[in-house]
Amino acid sequence: MKSSYNQFVEDMEEAGIEVMSAYNGRFFYKGPAVTTDREGYPSLQDVIRATKVKVRWDNLGLDYVVYPT
Repeated sequence: MKSSYNQFVEDMEEAGIEVMSAYNGRFFYKGPAVTTDREGYPSLQDVIRATKVKVRWDNLGLDYVVYPT
């Protein structure tokens, strides 16, 4: 069984979304993440739809950083 981190990375790579390997986020999270682009690809909805795992996101102004829970 794959970890949610590995599944998230695989799903993002399949969708052509670039993954940051080491994001330090809220709630003591440290791991893979992607950033969204409000005016392009990927949007927050693109990322949510592209993965099989549950995700969280942090607001970065108008864009988001999305990572597995």
